[in-house]
Amino acid sequence: MDGRSHPRDPDRSYYGHSIGHWEGDTLVVDTIGFNEGFWIEKQGLPHTDTLHLIERFTRTDYKTMKYEVTIDDPGAYTRPWSAGFLLGWDEGEESFEYVCQENDFAETMVTRSRESVDRTSLIVP
Repeated sequence: MDGRSHPRDPDRSYYGHSIGHWEGDTLVVDTIGFNEGFWIEKQGLPHTDTLHLIERFTRTDYKTMKYEVTIDDPGAYTRPWSAGFLLGWDEGEESFEYVCQENDFAETMVTRSRESVDRTSLIVP
């Protein structure tokens, strides 16, 4: 958020290297440097270490956040593509904190089954 750019050769990680800026009322987060162990989502969308995510967060009203993501990965897709959804907020409700990191067993603790979170393939769980 301080105007710095991405490093030329970022250390590859599950979170990648993110920089951000504001475009009006929209927070834009630009991320590169993911390792190939990172999962975009639970169904296992493919990606490579050339993955570039651009996320946009816009509060459309008091209780609604619009989330948009553009996925650009020339190693996995023929062209960039986008998706998005709305996030609702209810006063008095607490958000569930989810931390994604190497060797994270939080999902195992929630589902009580290691088999339900095993991933034997790089593409599908």
